[in-house]
Amino acid sequence: MADRPPEGMGKGSRTLAYQQLDAGTQVREHIPMRVQEGRVVRGLRGDALHIEGEAEEPTLRGVEVMQAQTFVNERRTLVVSYNSQEPPGTLGYTVVVRPGAAVGDHFHHRREERILVLHGRAQFRLLDQRPESETYLRLNVFTLDYPGAVVRVPVGVAHAIVAEGVQTVLQVLASSDYDPTDDVHVELSTL
Repeated sequence: MADRPPEGMGKGSRTLAYQQLDAGTQVREHIPMRVQEGRVVRGLRGDALHIEGEAEEPTLRGVEVMQAQTFVNERRTLVVSYNSQEPPGTLGYTVVVRPGAAVGDHFHHRREERILVLHGRAQFRLLDQRPESETYLRLNVFTLDYPGAVVRVPVGVAHAIVAEGVQTVLQVLASSDYDPTDDVHVELSTL
């Protein structure tokens, strides 16, 4: 039996997009944030984060914070994780982080990730591990609690995400399949 279009969708009809079905309110394009800049310092009592200043956006080369297409109304928050304008990558998964716990503490040699905040409050700790980068060994720390906020983490940037106060739900979209030999451990969450 041949595939048929849904009832009411004749040949040549288009599928309705989410915003046409139930738009809600689109969230803001710009995400106001404070980024702490610094570095990791080695001391007699171990490594520690040393904050040296603040910025309004990430200062590490290639790191971006943007808003995924997101709609909110009284019933739900709808976050579009894949669309035709952005490459979807080859691997996508959801991570639920318990309050006060952390995930990450690594960087990848070959894999880029886009990390979406779906629910909760997530503190991102990013450390540039690329020796050729003008931001090598620089640190950025910032917190996001907007549904649909996306952080692009380039290859070679160490990352840890800490759930602040509440259970936090993240979606990770990766440029390649999981390969344990591509992960390099860097302790960030306990500093």
